[in-house]
Amino acid sequence: MRQLLSMTNHLHALFTTLWGWILIGFTSLWAMLKPEIYPFVIVFLSVLLDLIWGIAAAIKQKRFIYSEGIRETCKKLIIYASMLILLLLIERMIHEQTLIATRLACVLAAASELWSVSANMLIIKPDMPFLKIFRLQLKGEIEKKIGLSTDTIFKEKEDADK
Repeated sequence: MRQLLSMTNHLHALFTTLWGWILIGFTSLWAMLKPEIYPFVIVFLSVLLDLIWGIAAAIKQKRFIYSEGIRETCKKLIIYASMLILLLLIERMIHEQTLIATRLACVLAAASELWSVSANMLIIKPDMPFLKIFRLQLKGEIEKKIGLSTDTIFKEKEDADK
């Protein structure tokens, strides 16, 4: 009986502090995501890689690195997490066994980040053979990132190589 009373006192102390509620929230989130943690980690890493390559592209262009990249990364993480967690909950409500829709959504999110990472890589190294294949498809993404026409940039690079 004394142990039960001690445990309820500890639980009461836990529920009366902000850090206790935060700990309970993170523990609950972890328990919910644990079976499907790998797709979520892949999305998180792809967003992080986009930030890293975006910073590298800004350095290559000798542009000032604004805090906008960090803000956009935080927004992306919040948007992806909220939508993927909501999809996971809906899918678990329907069936517990296979979570195909959640995995497919994680693949699509990671693929869209891979597209942005490829554009940043092409800004850094325009003569990369593998990325040259995507040059026409990535044209709009690159122009959005650098604010210039890609024709002038790639032409300058080709002229410098000759």
